[in-house]
Amino acid sequence: MAIDLKTDWPAADVSALLASVEDDRNWRLEVSADGIAMLNDLSVVPSAAHEEALHCFFEIWDQGTEFVGPGAASDKNLRKKIEGLLRDNYPALKGARTLSAL
Repeated sequence: MAIDLKTDWPAADVSALLASVEDDRNWRLEVSADGIAMLNDLSVVPSAAHEEALHCFFEIWDQGTEFVGPGAASDKNLRKKIEGLLRDNYPALKGARTLSAL
């Protein structure tokens, strides 16, 4: 699951994105240079080229912290916060490429 931030995407897409993975490993919310928001499985260490190609990325959500999975998908406050961060930081960043706002 990914969200194309270049489109008029609904808030429900954030819930679907969070629900698309299990809280069984470390995840990071990333936005590619072409505006695709996705969850990256950090059990596979990203290359330096991957990191440089990103528009931005958010803090790492450690396994077991419930920032992803069905519980996170049903948390309206979390969904609204992530939705706001995505809308506020694409196409232009309001802060650093690494965003720690959750």
